[in-house]
Amino acid sequence: MMDQQFDDTMNQSDKTMNQSDDTTDEPTNTVVHIDGVTKEYGQLRAVDDVSIPIEDGEFLTILGPSGAGKTTLLHLIAGFEEPTDGEIYIDGQAVSDEPPYERDIGLVFQSHALFPHMTVKQNIAFPLKMRRENVTDIDDQVAEALELVRLPKDYADKPVDDLSGGQQQRVAFARAIVYEPTLLLLDEPLSSLDKKLREEMRSELARIHEETELTIVHVTHNQTEALSMADRIAVIRDGGLEQLDETQNLYSDPKTPFVADFIGNTTLLNGTVSNMNDEIATVSVGSETIKVPSTAVTSDSDVVVAIRAEQIETDASTDNTYESIVKQVSFEGDRTQYHVEIPAFDTTLRVIDQGSDDHVVHSRGDEMSVGWDVGDAFVYDKTRTEPGGFSH
Repeated sequence: MMDQQFDDTMNQSDKTMNQSDDTTDEPTNTVVHIDGVTKEYGQLRAVDDVSIPIEDGEFLTILGPSGAGKTTLLHLIAGFEEPTDGEIYIDGQAVSDEPPYERDIGLVFQSHALFPHMTVKQNIAFPLKMRRENVTDIDDQVAEALELVRLPKDYADKPVDDLSGGQQQRVAFARAIVYEPTLLLLDEPLSSLDKKLREEMRSELARIHEETELTIVHVTHNQTEALSMADRIAVIRDGGLEQLDETQNLYSDPKTPFVADFIGNTTLLNGTVSNMNDEIATVSVGSETIKVPSTAVTSDSDVVVAIRAEQIETDASTDNTYESIVKQVSFEGDRTQYHVEIPAFDTTLRVIDQGSDDHVVHSRGDEMSVGWDVGDAFVYDKTRTEPGGFSH
């Protein structure tokens, strides 16, 4: 049932960002400007009128589920695809008609795309040789790149096939940045690595960004990657831009139910405002009610209430408290994750309990009270006509 509610909720949402057609309004330090870009493949609109200014030295992540259009957008920036409409500017110059090799862009792919018949040094030096750099300079630049990605100098003559996955990824980064490009594009570069190595490379990539001050555009479907590395995140859905914001703002102030649900562990509940006073409104959901801030809704309106799993308290007195039945338990040491059923809502909520050491860990089938305070949930009014079709 929740899947259907989610689909119904998402169908209510339009684009959330006002797209600008005037490039002169952008800050002077904008390195890349994606200006009203659309990409169509026959009847499929893979990218739908997206505008994003990217500032010098910024780490921007394009985040979205599979099929959202994020990789297509990256390919448009790189020059592998041409936009159906709109324009892409790099350093103030329109580049949509320029081939990739004329865009001064470094690229790192999920598959690394290294040359298996070459050594580490030969791989890193390849873009320098294509640019006909001086041989002496090439040796120095390769040595600097190896130092930057923290690979020992004696790795230079190793075949890349002799390296681990993490080491190959470092070589790919070194090759992409050795010639100091204007822009570095990362297409799911960490997704093929295991969890521990992914965490290590996230830290390394953040360090490389800090040391080089490169402008980076990173594509991923991984929320943790996006939140841990990016300065700003552009959330993409069905080819359109849902929200463009700094990481903390995106988490603390999601503008649509989709963003609230995609960023973090969230449950969405559909309801109708049944009562209002100056500060608190009551929303009817199933046979129960939820108290929400009255400033976020209008009388008798249909709304979506989004509750993050970590905001739900267990066995505590809150503004909204309900009896539930534990359906699933996942004990993770410093926290316990539950799936609990609230019969009155006819739905299941996800709960993350970060209780103290002596906190009770419930078992499947237990009855447990759960709840949250008025200000701990996001509320979206479907009847309002602000950008995105929602206000909260």
